[in-house]
Amino acid sequence: MPQQRMQDARRQLSGLQLLAYKTEQAERRILQAAEERLDAVQSELGTLRPRALADADAAERYQALILERGKLQQVIARSRQHLSA
Repeated sequence: MPQQRMQDARRQLSGLQLLAYKTEQAERRILQAAEERLDAVQSELGTLRPRALADADAAERYQALILERGKLQQVIARSRQHLSA
């Protein structure tokens, strides 16, 4: 009976290790996607900045991108924090 419990505990531990590995890999993919999107947002902001004062549509898009940039920065910070823990 004690051997069976030990085997069960080892199996459970192996399962948890696999889950931790998969979680870390998912977090790395999230971080990479957020960083890539942030680069695209930054680029578009640079393009829109000169037009945002004179064009209402450009100003609206600019504001939406500013909000998206903030959310992306939060996602990136959380991902980095999870990965460094």
